[in-house]
Amino acid sequence: MTPYKIDENILSDHHYLDESDDCFFLGEYLPRGGFDASPTNQLISNFKKSVLKRGTAQYRYKEDAIIQVGNRLRKLFKPEAKQSITIVPIPSSKAKDHPEHDNRLVLALNNIGEGWDVRELIAVKVSMRAHHEFQSTEKRPTPDELYEKLMIDETCLSQKPVKEHIFLFDDLLTNGTHFKACKRLLLERLPGSTVVGLFIARRKPLDPLDLIEEIP
Repeated sequence: MTPYKIDENILSDHHYLDESDDCFFLGEYLPRGGFDASPTNQLISNFKKSVLKRGTAQYRYKEDAIIQVGNRLRKLFKPEAKQSITIVPIPSSKAKDHPEHDNRLVLALNNIGEGWDVRELIAVKVSMRAHHEFQSTEKRPTPDELYEKLMIDETCLSQKPVKEHIFLFDDLLTNGTHFKACKRLLLERLPGSTVVGLFIARRKPLDPLDLIEEIP
């Protein structure tokens, strides 16, 4: 499996990213496309299903999606990459003691196999509203505002140093808010590291033609 790179042709689709950011994605999510718009839409929808649905019949779709993401990551990385990369999941918007805390990224990374350096290096100081919880008319946090609510979990650095390359992993790249805030935090704490973004999918901008009904 070969990932796609956020290059100059699509960089402007993600407001906060710039030429200094190396980001890769595995598929494209179609906004307003719904569950059936594409296999990627289906995967992301299931993967992001609320943990409050745990115990219901539909929750198995989230569990299956977590396994599927892990399988994709296992095929993505070369075995020798274990020696040079640390994978850091971008943290959930909810703290670990919150009933809506979702550890789907960690669970998926735990499925890529043994020997990988996966660490929850970044944590939230306090539970926040997730981006999807904001109405379209509301102002969402900027990377700088989000940065103030994040911290490094120093216990994750106490046993061994991180590898040369740090992969920040998240499910969906939209504006790049979380990536930029987390990248800044890591580079301040671990100067000299290379921080790369890896996403299951990127949000593809809505084409105005998608809003027009076909005329028979």
